[in-house]
Amino acid sequence: MSNGSLLVIDAGILYTPYEKISAARVVADNGRIVEVGPADRVPAPAAAHRIDASGLTLAPGFIEPHIHGCGGVDVMDGSFEALNTVSRIVARHGTTSFLPTTVSSPSAGLTVALTKIGESISRRFGGAAPLGIHLEGPFINSVRRGTHRSLNLLPPDPELMSRWITASKSTIRLITIAPELDEAGSIAALAAQHGIRVAMGHSNASLAEAGAAADRGICYAVHTFNAMRDFTHRDPGIVGAVLADDRIFAEIIADGIHVHPAVVRFFARAKRAERILLVTDAMSAADMPDGDYTLGPDTVSVKNGVCRDAEGRLAGSTLTQDIALKNFVEWTGFPIEDALLALTTNPAKALGLAGKGVIEAGADADMTILDSNFHVMKTLVAGKLVFER
Repeated sequence: MSNGSLLVIDAGILYTPYEKISAARVVADNGRIVEVGPADRVPAPAAAHRIDASGLTLAPGFIEPHIHGCGGVDVMDGSFEALNTVSRIVARHGTTSFLPTTVSSPSAGLTVALTKIGESISRRFGGAAPLGIHLEGPFINSVRRGTHRSLNLLPPDPELMSRWITASKSTIRLITIAPELDEAGSIAALAAQHGIRVAMGHSNASLAEAGAAADRGICYAVHTFNAMRDFTHRDPGIVGAVLADDRIFAEIIADGIHVHPAVVRFFARAKRAERILLVTDAMSAADMPDGDYTLGPDTVSVKNGVCRDAEGRLAGSTLTQDIALKNFVEWTGFPIEDALLALTTNPAKALGLAGKGVIEAGADADMTILDSNFHVMKTLVAGKLVFER
């Protein structure tokens, strides 16, 4: 089946995700959705390729804004082969698009990685489509550096950022910064000029500093609770701003390791369905057995699926988005249509992705088919079947 062929999917249940349709039909052509509705009201073109998902659930493909690697490869490698490995593996877990995410590294090495990723990203991939780079660091606070090495952190530097934008061929789509640092506002202004979304993270910001960042348009928070000033009832800090400000989209790593399930439930009630982003922060050990793996320039040891650096700090995860969805539903009690927003429509809105994260006429034909236990049965990218169980 080619991208240009007609496609019909008959699903037992369809989540758009705003609407639930039972016994649904989707017609797609040339990689885009043409018609959606109840199967008895949407005619199936005679020449179309048919997919029978009548006993299954059809949802928009998952969007992953924060992934460092999987399958034994790190995106800092930058090669097409490495990115294509990530592309194929995440597609097995329902992900149809992703932002390869860098880690703080020596400036020259990061420039090389951004150059290579920028050159690779325009090619055709075997699974999920990379939509741009997430530059995580190095403009972050050393007090909340997480696994990022102190020696690789830099004060916000607009000139260096400009060079990186050029090196990446303008493929940077998201940058994580600590908004309390001097010149962070200059980075945010430069990013806005280039259509780059800015996230607050790895930050020791106070409540006031985080609120001021949101006022400047920094309305995205990276892995909430992790690598942030601790939340207390008298000093809520950046976490308090993220939880209380309805403008802010907030990532959460729902693996039960980075954040306790009870806190995920609390977080979900505070942010509500429309502002949650279920991300993995996965590194090269995802979809692999325990052992030693790389995260940028560092070695990470993985035991029982938990990733830690040489200092014992958490260093990414082995989570996948299908498991994040399953965990989130079980821990929060959210209905699946609300939980699906966190992997589809919400990241599309947070990142400004037109035609993504929804099943409706005119949208990209990026879809995933799940069984009742959240197992991914099929994944389609631009109407092309890229994974089938």
